[in-house]
Amino acid sequence: MKRLLLAIIIATTLAVSIGLISYYYGPGYVVFSFADLSIESSFIFLLGFLAVSFFLFHYLIRLLSIFLRIPGYLGFRYNNRQAEKARNALVKGLIEMSEGRFIQAEKILLKQVQHSDTGLLNYLMAARAAQQLGAYDRRDEYLRLAHESTPSAEIAIGITQAELQLAHKQYEQALATLNYLNQITPKHGYVKKLQARVYQQLGDWDSLHQLLHELKKHNFIDNDKLETIELETYSGLLAQAVKIGNKDKISRIWQQLPKKLKKNSSLLLNYIQYLMEQNQDNEAETLLRNYLTDHWNESMVALYAQLNTTNTLNQIETAETWLLGHNRSVILLTILGKLCIKQSLWGKARTYLETSIDISPTAEAYLLLAQLLEEKMNEKNKAQSLYKEGLKIALSNKDADKQGSSLASDSTKNLTPTLKLIQ
Repeated sequence: MKRLLLAIIIATTLAVSIGLISYYYGPGYVVFSFADLSIESSFIFLLGFLAVSFFLFHYLIRLLSIFLRIPGYLGFRYNNRQAEKARNALVKGLIEMSEGRFIQAEKILLKQVQHSDTGLLNYLMAARAAQQLGAYDRRDEYLRLAHESTPSAEIAIGITQAELQLAHKQYEQALATLNYLNQITPKHGYVKKLQARVYQQLGDWDSLHQLLHELKKHNFIDNDKLETIELETYSGLLAQAVKIGNKDKISRIWQQLPKKLKKNSSLLLNYIQYLMEQNQDNEAETLLRNYLTDHWNESMVALYAQLNTTNTLNQIETAETWLLGHNRSVILLTILGKLCIKQSLWGKARTYLETSIDISPTAEAYLLLAQLLEEKMNEKNKAQSLYKEGLKIALSNKDADKQGSSLASDSTKNLTPTLKLIQ
């Protein structure tokens, strides 16, 4: 509209200008001659003719350019419609994925992929849908097509492939994928985390141990999770070394343990049991004594009495210091009775075992006290009554265990239909 208004103003200005020139100076005279042809006209007419010709030629060119642009415009509109369909297909496919309809999702995601400017995303999501359907060949094909559509997204495609392989428990293949990605991007935190998961699943504790340093250094994993991985790693390393009987490696692993993990009860228990098997009870006693001084654990206290050290008297003195804070611990009193029996301190052993029974009778305490009275203190009648009392408790505990197992079995039977429905 503005251009038309401007053209009218220019045309009016030219017409007025030509009219004024003609009025003051006359129409003028112009002759064009070429060979035998000559054209005569007034100057005013020539100016008007040129002006009209200019505008006609200008708008003719514009009209022609519009006609020439029509095919391109139609193609542009078609491509836009196809792109919009592709975007709608992606959204709908993602919705189907979220709602668990993987067959429909896979079909929809691939339907308009050739017209989509998000082909990478379409193929990656189609690969995840195929994974859920157990179509692993199709999954790998979609990942290949994703790489062809966007070669620059090699890292994203590789990580997706590794995640899907992990989900399918293809640990060896996942490790190969992640090792390749690690060569391309050596400091990629998520790749390192996935590698750690694969090593955990494969039980490759040596490789995971080497990876722990990088995970710590670059803070790729939060502290709580890192501690869990460290514990699992060192537990695996220790168990493997014990299994093959590599004494040097066992010792080296224990020395490499972070200080905090040396206080972990499960790791310490495994190491102490290994030392006991190797007849290194004195070293085991030192570790166990230091641990129990700061971390009271009655299961570990029970283990303390099983140590065959060269100085049982020191063990008794140590255990008696624990009575200051745990004077009503039945287990502590019982192991003191055991240690005193081992040291031939019959009177002290009797006192500790009787105190333990007074607090909370156990079959073990009755048995130890009965054996002590019968074999060492010549009180056979008293011993016989103690045997009976201990047997009653043992049978009572056995019946309780059976009843608990029966109840658990009945509960499981009652739950079976529900569990089947959930699965």
